[in-house]
Amino acid sequence: MTPFEQLCKTLEEKAPGAYMAAEMTVDGYAERKFRLGDGAHNLYSISKSVTSCAVGMLEEEGRLKDTDTVYSHIPELFPEDHDPKWSVVTLADVMHHKTGYKEEANIDIDVMDFRADGHEDFLKHILSLPLVYEPGKGPFVYCDTNYYLIGRVVEKITGVTLGAFLQTRMFNPLKWRGNAWGVCPQNHTLGGTGLFATARDLCAYGLMLACGGEFEGKRILTPSWIEKAKGEPGEYGYGFTNSHSEKFFITGGAYGQCLYIIPEKKMSFCVLGHDMPLDAIHKEVLPLYLP
Repeated sequence: MTPFEQLCKTLEEKAPGAYMAAEMTVDGYAERKFRLGDGAHNLYSISKSVTSCAVGMLEEEGRLKDTDTVYSHIPELFPEDHDPKWSVVTLADVMHHKTGYKEEANIDIDVMDFRADGHEDFLKHILSLPLVYEPGKGPFVYCDTNYYLIGRVVEKITGVTLGAFLQTRMFNPLKWRGNAWGVCPQNHTLGGTGLFATARDLCAYGLMLACGGEFEGKRILTPSWIEKAKGEPGEYGYGFTNSHSEKFFITGGAYGQCLYIIPEKKMSFCVLGHDMPLDAIHKEVLPLYLP
């Protein structure tokens, strides 16, 4: 039984909510559909890792650095009475979810009625809140709006929305077949969630990362950025989580969406659905894939 066959067997036996599983290597692509569903699926927080790639592209071009402060890029968007701690909040702090917020900063469009809560203007809400922790040093506070903020910085630098920038610079080179990205009421890309893509497209993204930023001979990201973005062993990076062994890293979203990237094998595989048995995948499937 191949690793992919074992993956499918595990999902069939333990994941009644599974939609699809897929695998891509430099030699080809395989997928298994377990039930009828949408062509493109909500990737939820996998969106965060994709957003961080835009930062990597702009850093390579010298248009920003992850050590830049947020304020240095969008000073005109801050309210006059903003928290003075913003003067030291870096893009890296934001992507590490160490901006300094409490959980109230989060606008989760999947579960919140943000209009009823008076948060139609996402950026105004974010930038008007106090930073209660020391930026970069305080606790890890997971927050979709952190990556919305990164998207707004990308938009300011490029002159187009985050979604439009990545469509040209990454999705098209990866030959994505069909995708969409949610926007806020002011028509800015959500960044932290709301990206819809097919299993094939998600695996192409993973294969590009596994191949050091290249896909079919075209460079999209640098190996140095991927190394930084994937995080320290066993830690969260820029939308990714590195394994303790460093043999693979992952990016995941709500309800168990997950993309596994295995550089030494130059391959990736993903699972999409609800209530994915990730513990079983790590125990029964991953050892078959790892070198």
